[in-house]
This record gives sequence, C-alpha cells and structure tokens, in this order.
Amino acid sequence: MRILIFNTFYFPKFIGGAEVSVQLLAEGLVKKGNEIFVITFGEKFEIKRVNGVVVIRVKQRNIYSSYTANKHRSASAKILWHLVDSFNPLYLFFINVFLKRIKPDVIHTNNIMGFSPSLWAVIKFSKIPIVHTIRDYYLICHRTNMFNNNHSCDGLCKDCKITHSLKSGFMQCPDYFVGISKYILNRHNSIIGDEKPRSVVYNGVKTNHNEISIKLPYSDKLTFGYMGRISTDKGVEYMVKELAACAPQSKTKFKVMLAGRGENDFINKLNALAVGVEIEFVGVVKPEAFFRQIDVLIVPSLWPEPFGRTVIEALSFGVPVCISDSGGLTELHDDISTWLYAPEESRLTQLIENIVNNQQSIELKKIHCLSSAQRFNEIKYIEGYQNIYETIKDTSKSMSDKKRVAL
Repeated sequence: MRILIFNTFYFPKFIGGAEVSVQLLAEGLVKKGNEIFVITFGEKFEIKRVNGVVVIRVKQRNIYSSYTANKHRSASAKILWHLVDSFNPLYLFFINVFLKRIKPDVIHTNNIMGFSPSLWAVIKFSKIPIVHTIRDYYLICHRTNMFNNNHSCDGLCKDCKITHSLKSGFMQCPDYFVGISKYILNRHNSIIGDEKPRSVVYNGVKTNHNEISIKLPYSDKLTFGYMGRISTDKGVEYMVKELAACAPQSKTKFKVMLAGRGENDFINKLNALAVGVEIEFVGVVKPEAFFRQIDVLIVPSLWPEPFGRTVIEALSFGVPVCISDSGGLTELHDDISTWLYAPEESRLTQLIENIVNNQQSIELKKIHCLSSAQRFNEIKYIEGYQNIYETIKDTSKSMSDKKRVAL
C-alpha cells in the first residue's frame, strides 16, 4: 500500500511526542511492506529517504515560518499568522502536484498546523481517502492546548472562535478520524459529526530495551524526574512548589532532575522556588539516558493532555510514574505501575511524602512497569493503523465501484 503522511514536523525536528509517534508509525509501516511518504516542513525543499521512509520537506508558506523559533514576533503578526493558517490557499497547487506524482492509496494527516485544514479540500477533490489523527486541539484552539491565563479552558475564547469558524468548513473532508485517547476524541465529537467513522488508537512505544533494572539503585537519595517542555501548562511550576512544600526531613531524601527546553527567566524562577530541594536542569537529552538515571517520573500537567508519551516511555524503561489526572493521562494509569493524583495544592506533596517514606512501593511498581507498557507496544499501534488504512481503502473502492455501476 502507498501511504502519504502529513505532519508539521518530522525527524530530526522534534517539538513534542507527536513527532516521535509519527516516525515510529512511518518506519513500522515500511517494515510491514508499505511504501511510505511523509510531507513535512523544513528550512528548504528537499527529498530524502530516512530509514526507508521518503521524507519530503517543504518551506512553510505564511507571513513567517514556525519551523524556526522566534520569540520576538509581535502579537499582531501572530494573530495574522493564525488567521492565514486557518484557511491557507498557498499550498493548493503544490499539494496537487505531489498527489499526482505519489498516487497514494490513502492519505494520513496528523498535526497540520502550518498546512491548514484547507489541504483536506485538495485531497478530497483528488478522491483519495483521508484518515486524520487528532493529536492536539489545533482544530478548535489555535494555541493547540486549550490552556490560557494559567488555566485549562472549558470552552473556546473569542480568538479561538474566529479561527475555529474558518477551520470548521473543512471538517467533513476526512473519511475517518482517530483519537490518540478516548478523551481527545470525545472533545472533538461535536465537530466531527455523527456520520463519520472514528476510533481510538493509542500511541505506541518500543518495549525491547536492554539493561532494564527492576531494583532500586544503591543511592543515598531517590531521584525524581521530569521530561518535556519546561512551561507553566505542563505543570512544572506547580511541581516545583509541591516538592518545595515537602517536610525538611523528606527533602533530604530526594533530588529532582528536569529534562527539556525552557525559557531562561522561567528556569531562574523555578530555581528560586525550589527552596531546600536539590534540583538539576539537564537540558535536552535522550530518553534512554534520562530514564536510566531516575527512580520515578513525575508528569504534573495542568493542561488537558491528549495522551502523554513520556508516561509510556518511562514504563518501557521500568520507571514508575506519578501521573496528573488531566485529560487523556488518566487512560494511561495502572495501579500496579503508576500513581494518579489531582494537580491541586498539596496533593502532589502528599504523594511525594508517601513515596519517600515508603520506598518499597517504588520497587513493587517497577516490577510491573513492562507489563503495563505492553498495552501500548508498537506492534498494536502499527497494526491498528494498518487495519484502518485497509478498511478505508476498501470502503472508498466500493463506493467508486457503485458510482460507476450507477452511471
């Protein structure tokens, strides 16, 4: 099967878990004998084969490119960018050219910020079936996270209502919708429409890592870890405050390592808040190196996470996880390998105190981490999408045959 995948970014450009999940899927589909093409953004136009996947990089067409980070853009420039992105006609000719050259059986869109939902209209005109995976809140929230002014959003703000109204006209184009959790799919049910087929396919993770230990390391201190964007919506400030609120005696028994990118001013603020806590910022590191240095991962998200890739990655390395009950994270919880808590004042503090004073609980959960990770193994993940592609391809062919007979 020839499958064309769209995603805003692709290896080696990583912003979040979506890029990891899409790469794992694309390379897994190649191993199953499919021809896989990925269209993504880059600094310049180029075509390369990466681990069997044909990766086509194009320059972004808007008033500026989001591929290159620039923190000094004006508010008016950002507003205009999002308005154009909600209905961007600048890719119509380019996309049509590649559809004719590749001639895919199925097109799978994922994160499409930068491409605009208008790309669906071009694909629909070419009569190629479309599968769309909802990996964030882009279709309803231009910030993509349903989080504003340090609070999770229950509904759409005035700005998001405008951009959503522009995008909503294209919602009938995809033939099949996939949610990476029940939660994220349910949040979009009202805009998908009752007639569209849909299902949940959880993200996958490799579970064949070597040298996984299920014993506590011989150390004077427990090591708690955080991995991801170092930002307010990810709950990092909340986490640091909760750790600092632990009893002085407890704080002598643990340290915390934070991996990921963050603004220097925000990191300085976190250091000031971490009174009595041994804290280390290690920057961007490989997951396999990080997880082998920590005893417990903390995922303190305040925004409604669609999934939470770091949870399943930690479990695959034998590391138990403290999970905030925000969004789709609750679907990753398993009593035998994780702890679940509400991200409210003192709740994480109480949990950390209990873990520090009952370290046997870590060892017991470590034993079951790998079995919990198997719920999300890469084979199930890839086969889930392969089955959807085959179903939607057959359905599309059947409908075309019926139209020909009717003529």
